[in-house]
Parts: sequence; structure tokens; C-alpha cells
Amino acid sequence: MTDPETVAAEVIEATGTCSLEEVCQVCRVEAEWVAALVEHGVISPAGNARAEWTFARVSLIRVGKAKRLQHDLGLNVPGLALALDLLDEIEALRVRLRAYGET
Repeated sequence: MTDPETVAAEVIEATGTCSLEEVCQVCRVEAEWVAALVEHGVISPAGNARAEWTFARVSLIRVGKAKRLQHDLGLNVPGLALALDLLDEIEALRVRLRAYGET
């Protein structure tokens, strides 16, 4: 069986974007769940209609984080959106703190 992280790395290296179907396949999630992530601003697709959606390759990483948070903490989609936003903010603050310490 293929390791999903290996597949994700191959997809990320091979293309700059991926379709909804590729996100679902690589991350082993349902399209409805991905649509809920889009609705709550966790990831943002290009394209208007769901059939046209394409996602930046970094979306695979974000979907993977969301899946782990849901599995590990039992968060619903709004909770996932909040948790991921807070994690992003923490990382941004760490970057600023490291930059501050280097000057």
C-alpha cells in the first residue's frame, strides 16, 4: 500500500495545483468534507464551480493537518478553521521572534 505522505510529496512536486479529486484521493477524505473546509475558509480553491476547483499544492498539507486535528481532538469544521488559524498565527509570531532575536 502506498504511503499517503509519499503520494502527497509526489503530487506536490509534480504540479503547482491539484483538483478536488486529487485532494480527496491523496488525503483520503470525502469531497463534502473538503467543501466544508472551503466553506469555513480553511482552504481556498481557484475556480467558481466545484467541478472547476483547483487547489494550491500547499492545500494538501493544510487538509492533512485538518484531518489529524479532527481525528486527534474530535474538532468540527469550524473548530478546525479556528485551530488552524491559531496555529498559523503562532508560527508567524515564532518567525517574528526569531527575526527579532537575530538583530
